Amino acid sequence: MVKKLFSTIEKIWHRAEDHIEEWRRQDRARNAEAEADRDKLWAEAKEREKLLAKAIGEEEARRASVGEGTERHRFVFVVHSEEVSRGLVTLASERYHLVNAVPGGGSNGVGVKGSWLVFEASE
Repeated sequence: MVKKLFSTIEKIWHRAEDHIEEWRRQDRARNAEAEADRDKLWAEAKEREKLLAKAIGEEEARRASVGEGTERHRFVFVVHSEEVSRGLVTLASERYHLVNAVPGGGSNGVGVKGSWLVFEASE
């Protein structure tokens, strides 16, 4: 009877050990998968950071090149209202030319400032 009881306890003990070993195996697999996912996410984050830095650099270079391009090629794109557009078209059609750009007061807070454009009739 005691022998049978010890045999039953031993079977339960071995089954518990088997379950614990299976749990440890699954835990190691989950940890390895989590580590691989973490490495992948860090690599993706580094790539996004690199692309963002590149985009910011290109945008800053483009902004700087607008001023250089204006000076080199003698043209500029001006953001304005439709009413101002009609006035500029009229000035251009009447052979006026720009003689000065006078900085205006204030800014919209994003680096864009207004200016007064001074035209003179061409001869």
